[in-house]
Amino acid sequence: MKNLFDKSDAKKIVQTFPDVPEALALRVYTSRLIGREPGLVLHGGGNTSVKLKIKNILGDEEEVLFVKGSGRDLSTIDPEGFAGLDLGFIRKFRHLAHLTDDEMQEQLSIRKVRANSPDPSVEALLHAFLPHRYVDHTHADSILVLTNQKDGQNLVKQALGSGVVVLPYIMPGVPLAKGAIKLYEAHSDVEAIVVMNHGIFTFGDDAAASYSRMIDYVNRAEIFMNQNQTRVPHSNPSGASRDDDIKAARVVQFIRGACAHKDKKGRLRRFYTEIRRAPDILDISLSGDAGEICRTGAITPDHVIRTKNRAVHIGHIPETDEALQKIVHEAVDVYQKAYRKYFLSQVNEKQVKVEMLDPFPRIFLAAGVGIVALGLTRKSARIAADIAEHTIRVKSLAGAAGGYVPISDSHAFDMEYWRLQQKKVSKDPGGPLTGQVALVTGAGGAIGFGIADTLMAAGAVVVISDIDEPRLKKVHSILAEKYHESQIEHVVFDVTEYDSVENGLTEISQRVGGIDTVVPNAGIAHVATIETLAPETFEKVIAVNLMGVFNIIKASIPIFKRQGTGGNIILVSSKNVFDPGAAFGAYSASKAGAHQLSKIAALELADLGVRVNMLNPDAVFGDQEVSSKMWDLIGPDRMKSRGLDPEGLKEYYRQRNLLKISVQAEHVGNAVVFFAGESVPTTGATLPIDGGVPAAFPR
Repeated sequence: MKNLFDKSDAKKIVQTFPDVPEALALRVYTSRLIGREPGLVLHGGGNTSVKLKIKNILGDEEEVLFVKGSGRDLSTIDPEGFAGLDLGFIRKFRHLAHLTDDEMQEQLSIRKVRANSPDPSVEALLHAFLPHRYVDHTHADSILVLTNQKDGQNLVKQALGSGVVVLPYIMPGVPLAKGAIKLYEAHSDVEAIVVMNHGIFTFGDDAAASYSRMIDYVNRAEIFMNQNQTRVPHSNPSGASRDDDIKAARVVQFIRGACAHKDKKGRLRRFYTEIRRAPDILDISLSGDAGEICRTGAITPDHVIRTKNRAVHIGHIPETDEALQKIVHEAVDVYQKAYRKYFLSQVNEKQVKVEMLDPFPRIFLAAGVGIVALGLTRKSARIAADIAEHTIRVKSLAGAAGGYVPISDSHAFDMEYWRLQQKKVSKDPGGPLTGQVALVTGAGGAIGFGIADTLMAAGAVVVISDIDEPRLKKVHSILAEKYHESQIEHVVFDVTEYDSVENGLTEISQRVGGIDTVVPNAGIAHVATIETLAPETFEKVIAVNLMGVFNIIKASIPIFKRQGTGGNIILVSSKNVFDPGAAFGAYSASKAGAHQLSKIAALELADLGVRVNMLNPDAVFGDQEVSSKMWDLIGPDRMKSRGLDPEGLKEYYRQRNLLKISVQAEHVGNAVVFFAGESVPTTGATLPIDGGVPAAFPR
């Protein structure tokens, strides 16, 4: 690991924040250096601090501890990400015989020098008690490889030398702060403290010194580890092959289905998945160590809120869906039973009253597939996957160096159910469609864009598809900026080609886990009388509007079966199904065929819990940002035939409905969200979205 401290870069950071003390700006700089190195910290992990003397509003000078805000990301932190605390006062806490978590939180909140600053890290008191100006703390992988082995304390001393003292694992917060300062005062010449199963603290009187010591000791641990391996890690002695994309997609679909569950309010909670398939991870998944790696606990309690303490091992991926389903569901059932046993054991032993969290795993290690991580949001799935990658590598390296020793269940439980840790994890994932994956085809046009927009507003992760990649990327860019990039994916495939559709759905499953709501929306139109309509043009319209719907529905059925959690197919049909227009035969016939096909799907898929409903919108023109591809094509002919300009054509369609309203893409999107939310038990229904066109009333 390189020491990245650069004086010129440090100077630039100081210039970037001219209104804050230089020492705090330098604290920001080295914090970012630490946060950008995954081998040191992950996703809000680790913490840093600096002690300053500043003048208060009365002009009196006082000592202030600026410590990282709880859950803030060191890689992007700025001065506002640190909580300023009255150092003189909180240092006195070490003399208190007892301080509850609630009391600590309240007192730290009262002693903030800025009311709107974030809550301080749970390690704030440790930073306060140590006398050094700068303190850095990380969960460095190479340090944890040493601490999580037999005779770990001696290994740490051998690897890091006399500049380090070692503290047995102590619960973070007040207990760890008191233990650390007591140990430091007995060895005041040391440069670092290593806490078993937790990480390393380095310190110094300037930012460069504290950071450089961190890098130095982490490198010493890595060198020692490499020199003392008894066997090669990441080995795949069986030589078994890595599984292909289709097998990986099947695995995540079954995993996602097996872990979906009803919450206490009776709502179905679905997980998103994240796959990690780095070469070494795949080798580990195929190695003889894979099962033991999954059975043993986490490398540090801090990770348990994201990954739980243990993982599930899927040691074989059979060819048939029936066999794979049995393996996955049995593995999840075994995990749940073990989790409930662990919970009851800890509750009884500790005599505490806490409500059990869901007992479902967050990490799977599947042979030839790699890591499959779960999260109620895509962000939480990605965090879990990142941590799992590092955890599995650390366990493999520790095993290669002598034998991995996990944290105890007692320590894992304390952190998993610690209220201060649980505050970092959202309890309510958000909108009514959170957990769902929705696929919208034809998303490069106005209606597809509007549907994707409203689905994302309702909390769904949306995969947009279109054959027109430039338009698709434009829609992706707009929606990623409006919401978050983790909530939107795009995949280019051709709905007229079944293999293309099937490959697209496989890719979607690998990215997010599966599909819950399918919106066949891709469509084209052509203006011509039957007499003048070329057969090849008719076939082209049929290929997109009818065969495209058939291909999407057919390819989605195996996914719905594997997940076993129901779902929705919501066809964007047309007002023309019931009220066709002259010279619009190809479009009207193809839409009527897709409409009828969807009714058949409603009959056939009900046993799977899949609902199929149809939306019949009238003309949706879009706007300058995302126009309607169909109206871009047929609009000129329609205007010419009626002697209208673009605004006149829109007014014509508005005036012909009962409500005298212009149909917007968001209206279609609202209907999709309504059906996807399953607030009513409806399938096989047709919902007009046309402002009321009497000739198009369903009958």
